[in-house]
Amino acid sequence: ECMEGTRQDILSEIIDWASNMDAPNIFWLEGYPGVGKSAVAASLVEEFRKSKRLGSSFFFQRAKANVMTTNSLWRTVAHDLARRYPDMRKSLITALTRNDSLPATFNVDTLFHELIHNPLIEYDRKPVENPPIVIIDALDECGGLDGQHSNHRVNLMRTLKSWSSLPKIFKLIVTSRREPDIVRLFGSIAHSSVDVLAGRSVDTKSSDDIEKYLGYHFSQIVAQYQGVLPVDWPGHQIIRKLVQMANGLFIWPVTTLKFLTRGYPQEQLNRILDGAGTGGLTTLYSWILTASFPDPSEMVVESFHSVVGTIILAKDPLPASSIGELCSVDDCMTKYIINSLQSVISSEEVPRFKHQSFVDFLLDRTKCPSTFLISLERQNRILALGCLRIMKRNLRFNICDLKSSYHRNSEISDLDLRIKEHIPPHISYSAAFWASHFTNINFDPEIFELVQDFVQNRFLFWLEILSLLLFAIQFAMLCLPPAQI
Repeated sequence: ECMEGTRQDILSEIIDWASNMDAPNIFWLEGYPGVGKSAVAASLVEEFRKSKRLGSSFFFQRAKANVMTTNSLWRTVAHDLARRYPDMRKSLITALTRNDSLPATFNVDTLFHELIHNPLIEYDRKPVENPPIVIIDALDECGGLDGQHSNHRVNLMRTLKSWSSLPKIFKLIVTSRREPDIVRLFGSIAHSSVDVLAGRSVDTKSSDDIEKYLGYHFSQIVAQYQGVLPVDWPGHQIIRKLVQMANGLFIWPVTTLKFLTRGYPQEQLNRILDGAGTGGLTTLYSWILTASFPDPSEMVVESFHSVVGTIILAKDPLPASSIGELCSVDDCMTKYIINSLQSVISSEEVPRFKHQSFVDFLLDRTKCPSTFLISLERQNRILALGCLRIMKRNLRFNICDLKSSYHRNSEISDLDLRIKEHIPPHISYSAAFWASHFTNINFDPEIFELVQDFVQNRFLFWLEILSLLLFAIQFAMLCLPPAQI
């Protein structure tokens, strides 16, 4: 959420719009990566929850693109609206009575119109108190690395356009970067919007908010080092310099402060001031990489590419131990890479990058130093190879040591425990997603040989493991047609 006292101008503008039943029913909060759009969205969720107007909220994450789809968005919204609005619940029950397979349909248009559009139209025919507000964060992260070329993203744009035809009392707030398909959508529908400025166009209010944020968190650091750091550390002039370096990007001070908490805050601050130049995310991220991996050996660079590339490309977040298994990097090196990136990684157990802007930086050859640049094709090859090798080593008949094959899975009382014991995350991931990585690489003799072995010797064992991991079936089967050899 936004820190108390910050982003008040933006929050007030959106809250006023939500109260205006004659205003367009969609509000677009747009801005550069790192300006704090998600924090504003989180604050709005709390604000409208308190005022009993929150219908639903959904925060897209690129790292979870396989599960955070347009279908799951509208299923979540339908569920939340039914839970919070009794009249909506009745309409949804009627729709589900007519067609109980609706929630599972792959047809997004049918799902949206039957579970969202039509119930809201029906709801509008009655006196409406506290009409619902739906908040969707990070439209640009829908579709994962495929972005606007993803079917999920195309479906999302189409259903958002359908929302714009709903009565104006049903408000929808969306946040995103300015990407071509999103700009085209909002160019074709009535909407309200605000642009969170950054860079050369940064406004005074954003700079003031960043100064407040820095001041508060520096006081927290001073409290941790009581008697060691001056009470006014690091001083107004230094804070102003850091504000200028942030260029209106909230993720800049967030990342910088995280780096300072690694210890020796004065020394770390001096290194930032000396090494981060004129500021901006590109400079900051470049500096963090070179400071975290000074003069890296060839093995460290190779491991960095494998570990970081796996975190970026994994179709489902993985624990650190499974990351190492998939990309053939030992546990010690995997932990070294992850620990060195604490300022940009949200968790050491299931590591994910705190902000999509760092992922974009690592994939951009015009911004990222060549030593740390991640190649998607190279990494997809590593993951396809890793998945196939893991399945070759581990897939076998009756992998969970079931006592009899004559019972349905649902009849085995301890099946969950057996799956947890015999099918660790790297094996379940390999079974579910090997084909997804395989379809994104060029012909490779080594991988071709492993696929031949898989088809000839392990195919039935693979079907067995998919039957145990029901969640994996849809992903595995969706990838099979283009992966045929």
